[in-house]
Amino acid sequence: MKTLLIFPPQWIPYQTYLSLPSLTAYLKENGIDTVQYDFNLEAYNAFFSEEYLRSLKTGLNAEFKRLDSSRSLSPLDQQYYNDLFIAGASLEKVAGGISKAKAVFHDSTSYYDPDILAQARETLNQAMAIISTAHFPTRLDLSSFEMGAYRRSYRDIKDATVDNAQNPYIKLCREKLLPFIAGCRPDIIGISIAGDSQLLPSLTLARQLKAANPKVHIVIGGYIVTLLGDVIARHEELFKLFFDSAVVNEGEQPLLELVKCLESGRSLSEVPNLIYFDGCIRVNQTRPSLKIDSLPTPCFEGLNLGDYLSPEPVLPLLASRGCYWGKCAFCSHNEAYGWRYQKRDAVKIAEDMRVLSVKHQIDKFAFADEGLAPSLANKLSEELINRGIKASCSVNVRLELGFTPELCFKMRKAGFRVLFLGLESGCNRILEHMEKGTTKEIAAQVCRNIYRADIWNHLYVFLGFPTESAAEAGETIDFLAENRDIIHSFNIDFFSLGKGSAVSKLPEKYGVTAVIENKKADEFKLSRSYQTSCGLSSQEACEMSIHSWAELINQHPSRDIFKRLLVADLLPYVSRYSLVTDLLSAAEISPKAEKPQDYPVNASAVPLLSKQLNSAVLNFNLAKIRQNISRKLTQSATPEKTTVVYEPVRSRLITLTRTELAILGLCDGRRDLEQIVDALSAGYNAPRDIIEKDCRQFLRLLREMQIISFKNKPA
Repeated sequence: MKTLLIFPPQWIPYQTYLSLPSLTAYLKENGIDTVQYDFNLEAYNAFFSEEYLRSLKTGLNAEFKRLDSSRSLSPLDQQYYNDLFIAGASLEKVAGGISKAKAVFHDSTSYYDPDILAQARETLNQAMAIISTAHFPTRLDLSSFEMGAYRRSYRDIKDATVDNAQNPYIKLCREKLLPFIAGCRPDIIGISIAGDSQLLPSLTLARQLKAANPKVHIVIGGYIVTLLGDVIARHEELFKLFFDSAVVNEGEQPLLELVKCLESGRSLSEVPNLIYFDGCIRVNQTRPSLKIDSLPTPCFEGLNLGDYLSPEPVLPLLASRGCYWGKCAFCSHNEAYGWRYQKRDAVKIAEDMRVLSVKHQIDKFAFADEGLAPSLANKLSEELINRGIKASCSVNVRLELGFTPELCFKMRKAGFRVLFLGLESGCNRILEHMEKGTTKEIAAQVCRNIYRADIWNHLYVFLGFPTESAAEAGETIDFLAENRDIIHSFNIDFFSLGKGSAVSKLPEKYGVTAVIENKKADEFKLSRSYQTSCGLSSQEACEMSIHSWAELINQHPSRDIFKRLLVADLLPYVSRYSLVTDLLSAAEISPKAEKPQDYPVNASAVPLLSKQLNSAVLNFNLAKIRQNISRKLTQSATPEKTTVVYEPVRSRLITLTRTELAILGLCDGRRDLEQIVDALSAGYNAPRDIIEKDCRQFLRLLREMQIISFKNKPA
């Protein structure tokens, strides 16, 4: 039987995810005709096209015209009005530059210029913002997807997966995926759902696929399906509208058994880890995972590795499955592996790397382990060194004393260039409370060991673990500040009470006094609101994390590169340089010259407006609407005719007076300052010195905002 495996949107576009290559390799090894298709990547290819973006223009303009003619705007309408204006004003620039922006990620010269890369990514972000506005109030970006009407109930899922106005994946599936399916003609379609941002898009695709291909067996699986297994087992209609079965925990063996049972006509009761419908919902027994050393090298054949947004492919691998510590109270990742830890033999890992390097002509690997154990890190490093395998790698590790200076230097020699470290807190009481198994003193020592080995370290922390006070959260901020010289980069987040974590299972143990949930209204939600006996609220932790990030980053030694790169860029960037200090030197931003305080332009200078400048007469005061949005005011907006200028490159808005609008109208690239002043003085029958003063002040503002420049008029 032919099996098609699909990786759905909405996921990051920088490298392939490991689930499909792992499943494909196992099925092929067992003689199953298997095709893998990264539809997440296909969705980005569609979104990031001039044709697609321009196709949104008519609808955006019509919606803006409708709102602009309204008698009043509600708070939600005000957000929509603002977004529509920005989308309409920036669409031409973004659509015209989208191909060039994509090309930056595939060009080894442009990509490694941090400024060019940051500008290119901003164009992609603006494209996603335009697409979001076209499906308002849906929000999608390069890593997330949220529909405004989707509140995580089954009813919401039913409605959202047929909502053409708010769900961009319905049309995309109809135009891109269904024709692919028709050409592929699979007997089984598997959809791998790795992240929460993929759940609704996945079910959108599954619903259309099931309706169009009623004889094809559709099975879903992945980390999110494992977390939601109990919820899925409560909804009979899911198996009638969306899919035929669901696999929880690791999927290789269940998927193979499913294929064999369907092929032979045997009962699905023989398939381990399977939830399916047979007159009623049946939940099969789970079976222990296959031994990790019995699994083949992941297969990336059929994936367009050159289409991911990276100058060269970075392939994911797993050296182990599960977490060898497995005690952190906030974490649920071990759910996917049935709370079982396995590590692959170092010889096999090294052979995986050698085979893939030769086959795909690559040398970069991103290990997706929850945490690479020191013992395995040591054996793998020795194996890579002894075999002479030249590779650059990244991996997550725990902050524990097993990562000695000697081991860190050995890992650096073996090719480990980036290590991701989950500290979580800089307060020892909180570390003990969350059962992290380390201390801030140990964390500092390990960071120092990694730093001195010339490996880039990236630290993860979050604020607001239950009962954490503001002072204790401040200890985490202090830890980052005091150790800035041995920490290359970091991320600050805030605590979320996740399904499957120890805190969600034993809330009282961790100081959670109430978990707020509605099993009907939000049963598909993976995090819960909560109350604690003391400490920061979730909102306070969120605000503190944002504020702290802004303060810390400006004082950080690697801020010049840190501000312009994402985590996905670290391995390619660091691998490009022999030493981390070389990277930091290359990315250093030269001090900017002080802006002139005066307006040094003579009367014969000709003002030149930016080609991207947009001016418009609006029936509502957009500047006031933006203030309402930023202040989260609930008042309605009433009509107030205003003229604005918008510059989309830096997203800047100016409200114009009648005089300023007239000045702008005379900046045609031919008139110099003297001629503009003469025309205005005559038109307004006003004293020339007053007009010149107003004109100079306005043009000074435009120049400071880099909206206008000047050229000298030929003699």
